[in-house]
Amino acid sequence: MPLVAIGIDWSSLPANDFGRYFISEEDMLDRLKVFSSAEGVEEAILVCTCARTEVFAEITKFHGGIEEMWLSLARILQVERDELASVAKVYYERGAVSHLLRVSSGLESELIGETEILGQVRRAFVRSHDAGYSGPALYGLFRKALEVGKRARNETGIARGITSSAHAAVELFSETCGLDGEGTVMVVGVGEIGSKIAEALSQGGYHVYVASRTFDKAVQLANRINAKAIHIHDFKTHIEELEGLFFATSTKKYLLDTQDCKYFDLNRNPNTFVVDMGVPRNVDPGLDSYDRVNLFDLDGVNAFVKTAIDYRQKEVGLVEEMIEVETSKFFDLKNSGSAASTLASLYAFAEEIRLLELARFAGRLEGLTDAQKKAVESLTYGIVQKMLHRPVVKVKEQSGSKQGERLVEDLSFLFDL
Repeated sequence: MPLVAIGIDWSSLPANDFGRYFISEEDMLDRLKVFSSAEGVEEAILVCTCARTEVFAEITKFHGGIEEMWLSLARILQVERDELASVAKVYYERGAVSHLLRVSSGLESELIGETEILGQVRRAFVRSHDAGYSGPALYGLFRKALEVGKRARNETGIARGITSSAHAAVELFSETCGLDGEGTVMVVGVGEIGSKIAEALSQGGYHVYVASRTFDKAVQLANRINAKAIHIHDFKTHIEELEGLFFATSTKKYLLDTQDCKYFDLNRNPNTFVVDMGVPRNVDPGLDSYDRVNLFDLDGVNAFVKTAIDYRQKEVGLVEEMIEVETSKFFDLKNSGSAASTLASLYAFAEEIRLLELARFAGRLEGLTDAQKKAVESLTYGIVQKMLHRPVVKVKEQSGSKQGERLVEDLSFLFDL
């Protein structure tokens, strides 16, 4: 069966616009249930992070299945299909495998080689598998992705130096404030990123408060890192004590806005450091206009890191070579002796060319009406189907015979499937 991936990530959107397409890990299974019930979707896994929302699926039919994927993802994100198509990327078969391996290796992250993504891919895989939404095909693919992600970090220098946005945020804070472990800080949100920020701050010698919507989780983290837990609705009362305030929650409303500037003690600390790692944003960007607040968001943290990743850039080629080899191995195993999978790959290959050509000529088609664009879409789709129909029928007629096996081998060789 064909393998398809559709996704939205930070690189395809203007700065700070990803929040519109964000799915929290807490909501992932509910969204996946909706997606997996779509007609033609056999297996599915959602990968949701602070920088990407992507679905990987095995489908029972190529064209109808892909359209169902588009519609289901649009419903899940509560956006129009056309809007989704304007920002999402689509990957077919080999392209989907290569893309997932690049994601797990950190090549598709803004902070190249960052470590959080590997854990996020693993959790997406485990949750989907345990809930029964993925099966043998995606199990093998995600196991391969986790294996390659580990190898990339162990066998190359892709993760050398600052290895995560959480540690980068702490280093940026220390460098900007010049405190070097002195002072009081607070972390709001105790998920993976918030916990790592709190751990790094504690290890750096800072006095740390942690706050969470679930107070028990804040207590657990505080006990582990020698910090103090507070209720999230009390965090503003402690702002005047702080040199640094870090946010890392998935809330959809601002936890701190311009009206809260009154909580910052100008006499005690004329420039409080605030870093917003939340997706969507946890802090109103307007707060940065106040002299007493030094506000950074994810883009600011990643900009700080870019100056320290020259060495990692040199290692990208080695990781890409590894991914190319492992992608080929995966497909050699997937496609060996299977007429159905070879024909599916052939359709995927032709469809990818069709869509790439349409994208290449998108500028020349801008003046067309919606009806005319649909006519072009229908025309190009029909040409591909009619060109492939006769050879596909011939292969199916010979299915199970030695002649059929040779035809499958020839197709794989001729089209590099």
